[in-house]
Amino acid sequence: MGYLRTYAFVCLTCRKSFKRYCPIDENVDELACPHCGKVSYNFGRNFHTPKTSDSAQWEKIEFLFNNGFRFQKIYHASYQTIPYPKTLDEAKDFVKKYKSNIYS
Repeated sequence: MGYLRTYAFVCLTCRKSFKRYCPIDENVDELACPHCGKVSYNFGRNFHTPKTSDSAQWEKIEFLFNNGFRFQKIYHASYQTIPYPKTLDEAKDFVKKYKSNIYS
């Protein structure tokens, strides 16, 4: 087995995240949530979990996820990273503007 890297896995059902080590050379997209047993998704190394009670932030996260964003870095043409939106309204514009920049 190669090197390991820590990734944040997010359960949108119970609104929690947990860290797991995964091999760098393997693409692990989903794991069972240790809290509820449903699917949790790999949101990468840069994801910051809001409080479970912060409904506005979780709505934004779900909206971004449903539009293909898993909080991977998005780069501007000048190779600078683009910050993720802070609100759901900003996220709607963000998706329109950067959806073509995401990779699957």
